[in-house]
Amino acid sequence: MVGREHPSGRNAPARTRRRAPGVLHSGMGGGPVLNNRVSNMRIPPFSFSILRPSRGFTLVEVVLVLVISAILVTVALRSGLTISDAAKVEETKQEMESLEHAIVGNPALQNAGVRADFGYVGDVGAMPPTLAALATNPGGYATWKGPYVKARFAQTSDDFTRDAWGATYAYAGGVALTSTGSGSSIVRTFGNSTDNLLRNTITGSVFDVDGTPPGILYRDSIRLNLTVPNGTGGMTTRTIHPGASGYFALDSVPIGNHPLRAVYLPGADTVATFVSVLPGSRTNSELRFASDLWAAGGSTGLILVPNSDSVAGSPPCTDVVFWLTNTSGAAIVLTSFSFSWPSPTAYYAEVRFGSAEVFDKDGSPRGVSGTTYAMSSPQTINPGDSVRVRVQDFRQTNSSGGGSTVSMSEANMTVALSNGSIFTMELPPCP
Repeated sequence: MVGREHPSGRNAPARTRRRAPGVLHSGMGGGPVLNNRVSNMRIPPFSFSILRPSRGFTLVEVVLVLVISAILVTVALRSGLTISDAAKVEETKQEMESLEHAIVGNPALQNAGVRADFGYVGDVGAMPPTLAALATNPGGYATWKGPYVKARFAQTSDDFTRDAWGATYAYAGGVALTSTGSGSSIVRTFGNSTDNLLRNTITGSVFDVDGTPPGILYRDSIRLNLTVPNGTGGMTTRTIHPGASGYFALDSVPIGNHPLRAVYLPGADTVATFVSVLPGSRTNSELRFASDLWAAGGSTGLILVPNSDSVAGSPPCTDVVFWLTNTSGAAIVLTSFSFSWPSPTAYYAEVRFGSAEVFDKDGSPRGVSGTTYAMSSPQTINPGDSVRVRVQDFRQTNSSGGGSTVSMSEANMTVALSNGSIFTMELPPCP
């Protein structure tokens, strides 16, 4: 090969190629040869010791991990218990509310805007002696309409007496229910006292159709009857007369819906209503007859003179005395009478209208309660006149002589006369 001409005029020498260290190049025979610097390097042998930690966990580290783990477990357990207790508290409160509704009713249950549910107290007229009385009739009470509670599904029939922890509710027939299963007391009250549930008041007024009150002449001819449960499984009817203004008041009334009737006795005119008595209430009710009774002189015109009824005769007060007045514009003729009283057992001998003796059975038989007798002579009471009536000599037996005398002190007597007049008297004590 001819070299290129050098500037000096001579052929330039061939350049020697520099080989980078560690680079493969062609050797003799065309085989690759590693640069001497690379081939002379020493590569340390691979060792698994680099995968192993240089040391283990210390005891302090292990203890620290265990302490942290215990704290986390405790917190988790406490959180779980707190959630569980909260659920039991809520369950118990809901059941206590249900028990309250069983005892005094649910005020949300209404019919046409009137409360319809008064629970055990409204039906029986007394507090349940125990919670068991809400599920089982405590004494064969006719007015008991339970069961007022339902047992939880698949549990015993008395489970409603225990809270969510299984502890028995504390209840002693009052207005407080207490749960102690949580370790503290959960209390639910359903009234300030039992008086709020059992001793309420009904007030009101009685008028005739045009709003006229009965006045002093007619007040004793009106009888107000309130029927309520008596607390022992039965019903009782309380009877009073209104005042001259028509005003009346009935105390010690249990909660519930109770029938109230006003009866004008001479003509048996009646007006009735239901009174809804709420806890701790003073309920007002107006009763208005459909007829113009007072202005027209009443249905018969004959009235019982107010406060004229009494017992007389030497103790033990064996005679009954009262006065009648004719308030009509016409004469009233009487031809028969009857006297009725529930107790005591007694029979009378004579009846006098004014000075006239219209009944004389001093022998046998004597006058019997509820029996109508004809007068021996008709009695006429002129307009505006009054007559004194005396029923005499009440004794124990319906035989000649009648046996021992009987006091009519504080007896309740009803008088019925042939003209349709009916009067009820609550006789005073023997003076």
